[in-house]
Amino acid sequence: MSGAITRLEVGATSDEGDRRRFRGAVRSKLAPEVIARQSRIALLAFQRFPDRAAALAFLNSVDEALGGRPIDIASTSEAGAERIAAALRERDSAAMSPEPTIG
Repeated sequence: MSGAITRLEVGATSDEGDRRRFRGAVRSKLAPEVIARQSRIALLAFQRFPDRAAALAFLNSVDEALGGRPIDIASTSEAGAERIAAALRERDSAAMSPEPTIG
């Protein structure tokens, strides 16, 4: 029998290389401080936006005014996380301010 597909005998196992191929790429682990910043900003976004979809859109979409994706900016440094937190607080306070009356 020839071809690309082969059979293993009953009880035989494939080699470790074959098993790794199907498990996906090895992921790099994030540093604990990066995970903490991402978590803090994500929680703040989920608290500030009306629903999960809006929060995820904010975190993962490029924001020209902020200079990139908020989750990436928050991940890079504590200053970046503070900048995103301030932007979320600013959006929240702008949403809560009364509409100006024209009269």
